[in-house]
Amino acid sequence: MHREIAKDRRSGILWPVVIAAARNLPLACQASWISDRVGEIFLIDRNRPRYGFIILAAVYLLIAAIFTFAAPAYAAQVTIEDAVALARQHNPDLALVARELIVSHGELERANYISQFNPYIQLGADYRTRWNSANSQDWQVALAQELEIFGQRKLRRQSAALGYERSGLDLQNQWRLLEAAVSFAFYDSIRTRDQIGLLSELSALDKRLLDAAQARFEAGEIGQIDANLARVRFGESKKALLQGEERYRLQRSSLGRLLGGAAGPEPEPVSRVEPRAELATIEKLLKLARDRRPDLKAAEIEIARLKAESELNRRLARGNPTIGVFGGHELNAEHYMGGQIGFPLPLFNRRQAEATIIAGRTAQASDRQRATELNIEREVRDAYSNYLTARSVLQVNQQDVVEPARESFELLEAAFTAGKMDLLTLSIAERQAFEARMGYIDASFGLMSAEVSLKLATGASQ
Repeated sequence: MHREIAKDRRSGILWPVVIAAARNLPLACQASWISDRVGEIFLIDRNRPRYGFIILAAVYLLIAAIFTFAAPAYAAQVTIEDAVALARQHNPDLALVARELIVSHGELERANYISQFNPYIQLGADYRTRWNSANSQDWQVALAQELEIFGQRKLRRQSAALGYERSGLDLQNQWRLLEAAVSFAFYDSIRTRDQIGLLSELSALDKRLLDAAQARFEAGEIGQIDANLARVRFGESKKALLQGEERYRLQRSSLGRLLGGAAGPEPEPVSRVEPRAELATIEKLLKLARDRRPDLKAAEIEIARLKAESELNRRLARGNPTIGVFGGHELNAEHYMGGQIGFPLPLFNRRQAEATIIAGRTAQASDRQRATELNIEREVRDAYSNYLTARSVLQVNQQDVVEPARESFELLEAAFTAGKMDLLTLSIAERQAFEARMGYIDASFGLMSAEVSLKLATGASQ
């Protein structure tokens, strides 16, 4: 490439080569590349007049500025593996759920305190005035501590540990959902990209047919209605292409949001992952889902945690004893010390409200577990059936639709140019061939999305 630039530099034709070479680079690199080439031209080409250098440099710097400001925001090309890895590292919604682990760890740390209650010290002093003897300065010091009994500390630690485990499972479930969302967005973007390729092919065909129709109209072979029909078909294909390009941009934007902007606002998906051929039986898939699904495990853990909370609340209702020691000084000469123990009287607060709340939450957790089990069974069965149907649809498209449609697409132009087909028949045949090939693209996406749904339902990694 540099040799070509040097050759054209000697011949005096510089700017077309620079621009053409720059267009082969990513847009984000074009401005800096042009600037480097301008520097080389300015330093090496000494035979030109001085003012020529200045004008030439100004022109090329202007081109570089145009490339710089016209270039869109950086967007990387990503494979499905790259997209999943970037989402795990940079998605803020996943990070938000992960922060809950910090909260649960704090609860666990609090449950591991030596005691939930701090000791307290009490000081007292008084001054007595006595008529028949010296005045008295009295004081007293008391130290007391509430004790946890009936296994409260063990139950509190158990509840906190289960809460931490449930938070970890919630994070796994959030990752399961995010991974599926990234896969759906990635494959949907690939589908739209393939549709754009087909729409571009259709638009190019309609443009050639429009030119042929215009030539035949000028030759008097067809009428104005047929010529207008060709123009309408070309306009519709151009409109569909523009709409497809905007859909592709929107889907890439959604993918960029899921990746947390780590690959730019609109990353471009590349490559394609072929669906797997083997498939387990429905019974095995249901068993895998019950063993793997983190939301079901989280529901089970929550029930166990609430049972521990219920037992802890029942023991807290009995009250904890408080023991202490005290000592003091009286009547200027007497010192004393002793011990004390106290028990609360559960007359007004027997923690009955807390018991009702825990019972309600336990019932909710049981219902949630049952609902999750039913959802898993339905999702696995529906995803399994959808996968089998999508695979059959794709096979039918491959065998009976795609090849004839592709051949028809290639023969339409020749048939119309040779005068063997009028525009109305051509329009119908073209639409049928186009819809058949578009159906194959949709069938390919349907199979990939069905596999993603099946993995999502069974809790398998994408």
